[in-house]
Amino acid sequence: MKKRISLLLAAALLAGTLSGCSGTNPIDWVKQKFRDVTGVSEEATADPTETASADNAAPDREIPVALDTEISNELVRYGLAYQAEYGLDPYHCLSLNNRVIFSFLYEPLFAVNSAFEAVPVLAEGYDISDDGLTTTVYLQKDVRFHDGSRLTAKDVLYSIDQARGSDYYGSRFYAVTNASADGDYTVVLNTSTAYECLPLLLDIPIVKEPVVVVPEAPSPEEGVDTENPDGAASPDTTEAPVEVTPSQPLGTGPYCFVSEHQLERFADWWQDASPIANFPSISLYAATTSADIRDHFEYEDVNLVRTDPNSSAYVNFHNDYELWNDTTTIMQYVGYNLNSNVFSNYGLRSAITYAIDREKIVTEQTGGFAAAAVLPCSPNAPFYDVRLANSFSYSTARFYEQLESASVEDMDGDGVLDLYVTSLGYAVPVSGTMLVCSSSYQRVLAASEIVDALNALGFDLTLKTVDSTEFKQALALGNFDLYYGEVRMSANFDLSPFFRYGGSLSYGSLADSYMENLCKLALANNGNTYNLYERVCGRGYITPVLFKNYALYSTRGSVADPSEYLDWILPKPQQAAPAETTKQ
Repeated sequence: MKKRISLLLAAALLAGTLSGCSGTNPIDWVKQKFRDVTGVSEEATADPTETASADNAAPDREIPVALDTEISNELVRYGLAYQAEYGLDPYHCLSLNNRVIFSFLYEPLFAVNSAFEAVPVLAEGYDISDDGLTTTVYLQKDVRFHDGSRLTAKDVLYSIDQARGSDYYGSRFYAVTNASADGDYTVVLNTSTAYECLPLLLDIPIVKEPVVVVPEAPSPEEGVDTENPDGAASPDTTEAPVEVTPSQPLGTGPYCFVSEHQLERFADWWQDASPIANFPSISLYAATTSADIRDHFEYEDVNLVRTDPNSSAYVNFHNDYELWNDTTTIMQYVGYNLNSNVFSNYGLRSAITYAIDREKIVTEQTGGFAAAAVLPCSPNAPFYDVRLANSFSYSTARFYEQLESASVEDMDGDGVLDLYVTSLGYAVPVSGTMLVCSSSYQRVLAASEIVDALNALGFDLTLKTVDSTEFKQALALGNFDLYYGEVRMSANFDLSPFFRYGGSLSYGSLADSYMENLCKLALANNGNTYNLYERVCGRGYITPVLFKNYALYSTRGSVADPSEYLDWILPKPQQAAPAETTKQ
């Protein structure tokens, strides 16, 4: 008891010390600026159906520091937050808190590490055919689900099918035309375009295929129908096969789901290594709001939390903790309507990249929980070409040079730039409206910064904030000039959804067969992105701004680095090198 009281006293003294040094809360000026821009309070923009994984906001900032942690905290129990209303379906759940739980229940075929390499987990390795159209994945043997059954290829096929078009994984498997099993431990994936590294997309959770129960046929006495004298069952008595699924899908991870309050260590887990948190059981603590989660964490009921520091649902953490900057593939960018009289001009569009001070936006609007990006891939990716990025980075001199080459100038001396439109036969002012979703005041502030910067350089733009539904409708109908958007990309940074006809991101008539072909070449060779990125930036099809980071909070000393992999919190494998590939 004395030790417990001492610890509480120390925590109270530490809290008092921290609060005495905190000064002005940075979130106050951010919220005030948001009110100035939109005319509404940030609370009014929050969508109550979204969790911290969906909304965005500016937090009271902590400087993210990557740590190499020695596990020294003598915890006797371990806990995670659980938002029951979002469930544990790994393909549709959008709660960041519940997705932490998935790392204890499920495992992927491959995990994507922070260098954007595919590392085998449930897969032993893979082969690629000479034409790149067939990827063969070899599974680990003797892996068991929590009900004791073995993992087989049919479970992988079922999982891929569940991920197709799901809320979380979207259209990432649009090019997979066929998936089949070659025996129990081999999966063959055929694609409509060549892939050098399809496993970058195979970091989905693998779950057990549900049991299908076929009802027994009725006995002759029960099934005789006067209109069917052979004794065949009538349509009214024929039962269709019933798919029996558990309350949440079965996985192969180091813990089993026992109830909404507890996970238990899985005795037959196939890996020799210890899980990232090694306890007989893990307690689940019900939480509805981010404040609930924060409170559980500060009382050490919950020991690991993933959160979006730029979410309107974000709350500040005040206790002693370790913090990791958690890389994501979420890109924020400026998009354009190519049907607009003004923004149909690629010379004008391509100048905008030089007007955006991305480092300022990252520092002031995201508190450092993002990485400035000139190219449409994460700066941490191996194919992010720094030299190419520098040629399109912030520079007012190059901005004016590009406008001059596009014959954009202030023709009537009113202080607003003008553009001659050939189809109209006369010049029009460089004006328009930028749309941004009001549910994210971080995005509103970033968009406002860009609009202000462009207007200071001679544009005449208006920022319009709309709710999520109206935002999506306007993009789908093409009712915009330009917009500030956010999208979670796949780990290979495939841009096909922007340029493929019918692509989910081809707003404003962006679909283009030449650009789509460049996307295919990039998929066939992961390093072959120079021409694609040069054309994206040089013609201003989209203008990347940043890639967001999440924050991972853990009780000090309780786990080693949990930020090694995208989406997954896993122990480092014994062999951390990416899977070797061979061509047949």
